[in-house]
Amino acid sequence: MNERLEPIIGVEIVAGDIRLGHTFYEIEVLENFIQEQKQNIFIEIGVHEGGMSYLLIPKLPQVYYVGIELHCDLIRPIVKAMYEQVSHAQLLCMDCFSDLVHSYLYDLKGKIVYCDGGSKAKEILHFKDTLHSGDVIMCHDFYDGKRQVRGVPKENISVEVTPNDTEILDLDVEFERLPEDIFKETRIVGWRKL
Repeated sequence: MNERLEPIIGVEIVAGDIRLGHTFYEIEVLENFIQEQKQNIFIEIGVHEGGMSYLLIPKLPQVYYVGIELHCDLIRPIVKAMYEQVSHAQLLCMDCFSDLVHSYLYDLKGKIVYCDGGSKAKEILHFKDTLHSGDVIMCHDFYDGKRQVRGVPKENISVEVTPNDTEILDLDVEFERLPEDIFKETRIVGWRKL
């Protein structure tokens, strides 16, 4: 294993040196969810090193995959090359909170916005206004204190989004929470705009 990669429970390593902030099970659940939806655009907010992009882009050729990352110097070269080589993916190296990104996402219909950057709670609030009827918004690192996360002991769960953070979407009559059984044993939560 690469020396720069210390072992962290709940974090996997792909292609030898790309950190993936999800378990392989979470990626499988996410891939299955995307495959079953009618949306043809997937937006990953917070690409980081690119582990999720590296795994999902080749498996979802029917989906236009947009990765947004402020610090693109963090993205591993093999992942950057993948974005450049495939026609169904685009990498935006910019602040996800910029007006330009907000406007770009607003113009896209039939999308799933996946908030996995450094400010997930802020991201779901910021991007909920870009959704149209049928669009989905989701986030990672949600924990309510009760969920079991496959492969991650409770004491190792990194909590970045809590029920207090998601309450605004849970109470918004324009959104419906996606069924918990879809994301059972993961740190993923999501909503569909009605």
